[in-house]
This record gives sequence, structure tokens and C-alpha cells, in this order.
Amino acid sequence: MSSRPNREPQSDQRALQPSADGEILSEGEARLRAVWEMAVDAMITIDERGIIEAVNPAALRLFGYAADEMSGKNVSMLMPSPDRERHNEYLQRYIETGIAKIIGIGREAIGVRKNGTEFPIDIAISELHVRGRRLFTGIIRDITDLRKAQRQLVQSERLTAIGQMVTGLAHESRNALQRAQACLDMLELEIGENSGSELLDLTRRGRAALDELHRLYEEVRDYASPVKLDYSTCDLCELVKTVWIHLEEEWATKQVQLFGHAEEKKLICQVDRHKIEQVLRNVLENAIAVSPQAGRVQVTCADADIDGRRGVRIAINDDGPGLDEKQKQGIFEPFFTTKPKGTGLGMAIARRLVEAHNGMIVVGHSPRSGAEIIISLPKELT
Repeated sequence: MSSRPNREPQSDQRALQPSADGEILSEGEARLRAVWEMAVDAMITIDERGIIEAVNPAALRLFGYAADEMSGKNVSMLMPSPDRERHNEYLQRYIETGIAKIIGIGREAIGVRKNGTEFPIDIAISELHVRGRRLFTGIIRDITDLRKAQRQLVQSERLTAIGQMVTGLAHESRNALQRAQACLDMLELEIGENSGSELLDLTRRGRAALDELHRLYEEVRDYASPVKLDYSTCDLCELVKTVWIHLEEEWATKQVQLFGHAEEKKLICQVDRHKIEQVLRNVLENAIAVSPQAGRVQVTCADADIDGRRGVRIAINDDGPGLDEKQKQGIFEPFFTTKPKGTGLGMAIARRLVEAHNGMIVVGHSPRSGAEIIISLPKELT
């Protein structure tokens, strides 16, 4: 008689496992539960009335609720108006007619977190029948980063087109500007220093206008050109002082003074010195321009935490009239300006340069009068 080899019993989908709440699950059910619990995307199951029956951990994190705050509530709580008010009507119409607008199709929509903030989502909803009941499960993904990337791509394409156009225009115009400058030089020689101050003043005003036109061309080209960084070690506190000295012609006539302090003697950072100098120049020029006679510009430099990274924070506060809500929202937008002259690109360029360093530039809320601009930069390359 031959004996059969001993074999370990094989598991099948009927093998039972305990769940977290003590319920006995089959192996297949346990696998589904694991997928539900560990899924990266948010998943929510509702009944025919729109009442939430199940929420996975990713959904709780996405919307900011605890499980008991969502379970048993209408899913419309996660929607903005007017979708919130229309949801039950839409769901009932689908049950009655079978005509779907979202179910089985998917679409982009807007979600609302517990704190009231709205954000773009991609939602795919499927219908299922369990023990004679009709349920709907939605898989939800936050597409905020995707939307941002798409906007940046569109902006980049536009800037490329603008850059090519302005570069060509500036190149062609440079020759004309140089000829005009040469003509003014010759005219000044012809007039002579003692031949009439009014005529000399006209030539100098013409020269200033040409310089301004050239500067405007360069500003638009700078905004549209790709940002290329050349990193070096830099003391930002010292850089602020250097930029201020270079702006002496502007602040001296108004007798505007610079005040500031740093928590340390040095704030060493890895940045593109030329680009950050350009940022500081734009912000300080604006601060001087809006300051009253004998005003003061306060600059505070300090170490800071930027999303868990070691960084620095530079706050620049002026004595001007401050910014209203419209100005706060538009200050970093291209071509937005409150000045009678200029392209409105200075602060937009500053934002591009700071963000290229993985930093941030925002309007602050200083207790002092005037406007406050805060520049945050990581200390090291990221």
C-alpha cells in the first residue's frame, strides 16, 4: 500500500479572517477591505438617498472629517452651492429615468473641505447592487496640482511666444534707439553748454524718454524669458544693504530711511545672487516710491521654517498708504500696476524669480501702516 505524502491544507477564498470590528470576513472580503483601507484615492459609498454609508481613510484625509462626521450624512455636504442643492434631485432623476450625467461617466467637479475651502476634483462614480440594494461608489482625486501644472504650462507657452516677439522687437528697436541717442549727442554738441539751457533740457528729456523705452523693452523680455539660476552662497542681510545703497538716487531725494534688524549677524543662503538682488530692488523701489517725505522702510530678516525646510524670511514694510483688497490680489499679476508709468511687471517678475528658488513672496499683515511684502527662501538647494 502506497502512502500519500502529507500536504499542508491550502487556503481558499472561504478562509475566514477577523475584521477590525470583530466581524468574520472571507479571504476575498479581507482583500477588498485592505484595498479599501489602503487606497490612495478617496472612496465614498452612498445609498439611493445620497446618504453616506462608507468612507475610506483617504476620503477622511482629503475632506478633513472624522468618520462619524460623515457617516449617515448626505454626500452633498462635500459640494459647493448650487451643486449641493441640486444633488438629491439629480440622484432621484437618475433612479427614475436611468439617464446619467456623472454615473458611469466621470467628470471634473469642485469639492468642499470641512474648513470650507473649495478645491478641484476628478470624480468617477459606479453603480452596484448588493443584496437587492442599489449603492453608488465614487472614487475622488484631488487635481489641484494637476490644474496648477496645466496653468503653468499654458503660461509658459504664452511667455515663450511673448518672449520671442519682444526679443525680436527689442533687437530691431535697439538700432533705432541707438541712432536716436547718437542724434541727441550730436545735437547737444551743436547747441553747446552756453547756447541755451532750454534746448539742452529738451535733449536731456529726450534721452531720458529713450532710456525709459529701452528699460520697458528689457523688463518685458526679462518676464518672458526662461528663468535660469546660477546658485552661490550669499548673505541676504548684506544683499539688502547693497541694494539699498544702489537705490540712493531714489531715496535720497525723499529722505527715506532704511531701518532693519536680523536675528543673526548673517543669513547665509544658496541663491542666484543677481536674481534675488533683482527681486529686492523691485520691492524696495516700490516701497520708496509710496513712502512719504522723510518716511521709513523697515526690513526684518530672520530664520524661518518653509514647509519643514530651513529657510530665511525677509519682510519689507513701507510707510505708504497700504494696499486695498484689489491691489493685494493683483499685485503679483503681470501688467497690474497702480503707477502712471511702467509695465506692471516688476512684482510679477519678482514672483517668478522667488518661485524659481522654491520660495514664496506674499503680501503680509504688518501691524505698522503701509504695505508689507514677505519673501521666504530655502537656505539650501532643493
